[in-house]
Amino acid sequence: MKARKVEATRRAAAGRVLQRPAAQSAALPLWTCPDCGGAVTNPRHVRCEACIDADPASTPEIRGRRGAAIAARRRALTEWDKVNPDRVYDPEMFRREILPRLGTVPLVQIMEAAGCCKASASDYRRGKRTPHVSTWGALAELARVEVGEFDRSDGDSSLVQKAPCVG
Repeated sequence: MKARKVEATRRAAAGRVLQRPAAQSAALPLWTCPDCGGAVTNPRHVRCEACIDADPASTPEIRGRRGAAIAARRRALTEWDKVNPDRVYDPEMFRREILPRLGTVPLVQIMEAAGCCKASASDYRRGKRTPHVSTWGALAELARVEVGEFDRSDGDSSLVQKAPCVG
C-alpha cells in the first residue's frame, strides 16, 4: 500500500514538472543602456537592441560591411604572419624604438602608414595599443628610426625590415 502511494506521488510530481511554464526567453539584463536606460542582455553590446536598431549607422547592411572589412583585415594579417614566419613580435622593441618618436607625427600619416582608422592611429601614437608587426617598418620611417633586419639568433634588438601594410 505504501509503495502505491509513493508511486502515485512520483507520478503527480512528474506531471507538475511537465506542466511548468517554459523558461523566460528574455535573458537577465547585464547592465543598462547609456542612451535610454533600457536593459542590455547581450554581453557583446553596450547599448540595448532598440537603440542599436534606431541608430542609422548601425543598419544590418553597414554592420555587415564593417564585419566583412574586419574579417578581411584579420585574414590578411594572418596570411602576412604565415608568409613572414621569421619576424619576431616584440612589443617592448616597438615601445622603446618607435613609439617615443611617433608623438609629433600627424595622425593622418600614421593612418596611411598603418592602414588603420583615426582612432587606432591615435591609440598607437599614445601607446595604448601596439600595431601589428607588419606596419612597424612604415611607422619607423615616419618616426625617422633606422630600420634593420631582426635576427633571432644573435639577439639583435634592431627593428624588422619595412613590411607592406596589408588590408
